[in-house]
Amino acid sequence: MVKCSLCQDKAIVKIPYAGLRLCKEHFTKYIEDRVRKTIKRYNLISSGMRVLVAVSGGKDSSTMLVILNKLSKELKFTLYAMHIDLGIGNYSVYSRRTVEKLSQSLNIPLIILEVKKILGYGIPEIASKAKRPACSVCGVIKRYLINATALELGADVVAMGHNLDDIITYAFKEFMNQNLNALAKLGPSTKSIKDLAVSRIRPLYEIYERESLLYALINNITFVKDECPMAREDSLDRIIKVKYFEIEERYPGIKLAFVRRFAKNIQYYQGTEPEFKKCKTCGLLSSWDICSYCRLSFKILGKYMGHDTRNYIRELLKNILIRT
Repeated sequence: MVKCSLCQDKAIVKIPYAGLRLCKEHFTKYIEDRVRKTIKRYNLISSGMRVLVAVSGGKDSSTMLVILNKLSKELKFTLYAMHIDLGIGNYSVYSRRTVEKLSQSLNIPLIILEVKKILGYGIPEIASKAKRPACSVCGVIKRYLINATALELGADVVAMGHNLDDIITYAFKEFMNQNLNALAKLGPSTKSIKDLAVSRIRPLYEIYERESLLYALINNITFVKDECPMAREDSLDRIIKVKYFEIEERYPGIKLAFVRRFAKNIQYYQGTEPEFKKCKTCGLLSSWDICSYCRLSFKILGKYMGHDTRNYIRELLKNILIRT
């Protein structure tokens, strides 16, 4: 039996870059300590903050919600969870149920937004009507709904479940495309812009994807194991992840070193960001006169839906805030 590096119990995992073999208890503590250190290192959450956690139901966002819930009393912040029902058949049904069950077990207020109720269609139908890839329209809608909800809730930050492997994948892809504006948004946090955008933080910024998965499995966290049926099998993201996994296997710790250096040098990319604008129809952050969400809704419905969407969220939050 291979023993834990910190006690006499059986080790369940080897962490090559740290030179450790850990049992269930010490691995759990190791990951929670790493998230705590990430929050403090990058000043992601301060005492008294209202934190909105975007939870898809997958392993990363579910793990993040559990860990943040454990840290909330110690660091003295308030948690709210939100889930977007994308209207993607049984996948969305199961995802929603999973998030509802997890939030209830943790006694965390949950905000659920249904894309079909807001726009009249689910993601597959919207993608078809807009004649755009499903992932493209999904990204536009999720970004808008998360930001609008955070603003209406009065949240100080929005916690996203992006892990270390996600960040490397996005960064490498954007660098290949020389999209430096996008690189500037891939640090541990983004900046808030008063009345327009709420800061997004990434508590799992230094957590490997397989560490997040193992944490969920050994702590019996219910999560959606199936990937979104709309995702492409041959996407560039998948290919990059596989290649970087192979590099990490040969040079343990190289990915962790990359994200830390990337975060340290993020100011060099921030200077490339274009000036922000205020959407003329809904009043939220935009790169153009009309934001991507309003333009998308106009294309499929013949109406800019940003203002109506904000009103819908505002009404939805009334009952939730009364109960809390």
